[in-house]
Amino acid sequence: MTKAARQRASKAHARSGGAGCLLPAMLLSAAVSAGVPQQANPEIAPQPQRQARDEQTRGIAAQAATEAAASQLPRTQAIPPQETSGQAANAAQSEPSADLPASSSVLPRSPTAGTRGVLFRIVPPAPATLPAEAVQEPQPAAPTPAEARPSYLLATIHFGTPEEQGIDYPQLERTLVEVETFVNEADMDASWKTDYDDYRWLSPADPLSKMIGRDDFEKARALLPNVRPQDLDRMKPWSVLALLEARGESGGDTTMDARLQRMAASAGKRVLHLETLEEQLQALDCVPAEEHARVLGERLNASWILRIESAQAMAWYRARNLDAWLADIDRMEGLSDEARAIEQRSRRCLLEERNARWIGQLETLFQDGPCLVAVGAVHLAGAEGLLAALRRDGYQVEAVPL
Repeated sequence: MTKAARQRASKAHARSGGAGCLLPAMLLSAAVSAGVPQQANPEIAPQPQRQARDEQTRGIAAQAATEAAASQLPRTQAIPPQETSGQAANAAQSEPSADLPASSSVLPRSPTAGTRGVLFRIVPPAPATLPAEAVQEPQPAAPTPAEARPSYLLATIHFGTPEEQGIDYPQLERTLVEVETFVNEADMDASWKTDYDDYRWLSPADPLSKMIGRDDFEKARALLPNVRPQDLDRMKPWSVLALLEARGESGGDTTMDARLQRMAASAGKRVLHLETLEEQLQALDCVPAEEHARVLGERLNASWILRIESAQAMAWYRARNLDAWLADIDRMEGLSDEARAIEQRSRRCLLEERNARWIGQLETLFQDGPCLVAVGAVHLAGAEGLLAALRRDGYQVEAVPL
């Protein structure tokens, strides 16, 4: 189960007039939004009005999800009241095991273990002297080059409100002042093309209700009440799983990724993207729907696990502990061996392969000039994560408080 998110394809598709894995709102900034039609697409309102609107539209809140999940667990496994996500707000100042179930506190070591943060200052290594240059006749001393200006790498989460995430947007605006370029996964304003429909929609002859069975389809309807039944019946399993893990939130102009791209454009920064919307959709749809339906069916039959994981994901993000979050993902709690194997294939498409495509672009950007890069949080963590890759290549990586 890889989390990350597909929060943006539903936004793009909603603009086109159409309807709308555990690999959802945490890995992908763009493609998920296409999973569901938007109920509304308002501009960001002043704080009180926006907060009231969020209460009505954003789905299950993290603490409510954790409490609901605890009520469905056997008595011996229930999360004690003092360990709910309501107290995860203080996780950044405490050990992770104090905020989440004990099973989440045993974490494997990783190259980024002990690095806590979601904003990182990146300094490229000094240029190396080529062998041919070393044997040349001595030249007059060149002026000492100015010290490389740092860039920044920001881990994003693709669901929740700024208050839940603990994100200081004024500080991010100040960080933008220091850079020339803003980079994210894909263009949040990319228009939807009808050619993309096959990545997200099932064939009318093989609807979701037929693929997973009527009983499981009704469970999905109950968990996603804001999705029209006729749209849900056309959605591929990856898109349904993405929405379930993102608490039913379908992205839009209020997501972290959309806000950041708007901020950068308003500040007059050059805006670049690591991939296209279609490339994101290809990564999301890399496992056949018939196989991914197995994962969806198992999750629907233990939906409390989804609720716990959504709450834990937000708690780990607030605690700025990305390695703990990745360890939770890697456990694939509650899945059979067959479903785990399917999710591992999805993980390779969504994490390892995309990270391998991105790292060369990122290192070029960091060498060319100061920039702020914002990508899904789980891309940064672990042995195959972007932070470990940058360190292996000689980059200085330092967590910045946010």
